[in-house]
Amino acid sequence: MFFCIIPMIVIGIIFSVVTYINNKQEKAIVKEKEEEDNIFRINPIKNPQVTYYNFRGEEYPDWAKFGMTRSNGIRAHQGIDIFAVPGTDVFAVLDGKIVDLYVDKLGYGLNFYMEVDPKELEKIKRKNYKPKAGSGEETYGSNYEPGMQIKYLRYCHLSEVNVKVGDTVKAGQVIAKTGVTGNASGTRAPHLHFEIAYEMRGKGLVNRVDPEMYFKIKNGNELSKEEKKAQLEATHLIWKEDKKYYEGYRLASVFMDEENERRLKEEEEKNKKSLNNIKGTKGKKRSKRK
Repeated sequence: MFFCIIPMIVIGIIFSVVTYINNKQEKAIVKEKEEEDNIFRINPIKNPQVTYYNFRGEEYPDWAKFGMTRSNGIRAHQGIDIFAVPGTDVFAVLDGKIVDLYVDKLGYGLNFYMEVDPKELEKIKRKNYKPKAGSGEETYGSNYEPGMQIKYLRYCHLSEVNVKVGDTVKAGQVIAKTGVTGNASGTRAPHLHFEIAYEMRGKGLVNRVDPEMYFKIKNGNELSKEEKKAQLEATHLIWKEDKKYYEGYRLASVFMDEENERRLKEEEEKNKKSLNNIKGTKGKKRSKRK
């Protein structure tokens, strides 16, 4: 009888300990979630939602997310697509400075980069954010290393902007209007393409991070019936850019000028070296003839 009671006591103790640990973990998670919910954020647009439909108007909620989320994991998506009909107000999410602004006709359309204080960006980071399982979503580009300063925000496919390169902006300021410029023209899912990066250029996911680590953007399973209906109704139209939207804007990054200057200098240096080598060779030949 005594030997039968001992295992029951041991099982009871183990059960109590496990329950206690689980309760503590659940309370910690709830506390962390409450702390995260209490962080004040200004979103790129009001009530941000992931586009529930893709370019062709097909239901594909993960298409909009950051990572290897396209073509069944074959293609990368460098930012997040936030549903927005053209003309929607776009906000500066933090204080910052406009460091590049141009038109990319075949890609990002009318777009700009804003540089922010990386410490301020870190303050709004969702420390416990986890990518959606099975979606191909990732958190960081492959070249990211801890300690890298994440400080660039990119707003794309805009129809108009209220800023220019060199401008400083305040958090909450309306800095642009959404559009469907660049390769978003012809879409059935109008959106703001929004990126966060630690360098301003890079192919694929290189130099970029998942914007959802910083901003709470409603995913498909969080949308209300009315929100889904609004997105569905948008798919009934083919949204096209204004053909003259690019007038008055640069057609290449301001850094292309710097890069071209650097290449020209490198070419000049190479030419000088080549000329010096040729002169040196000719001089040696003359010396031998004498």
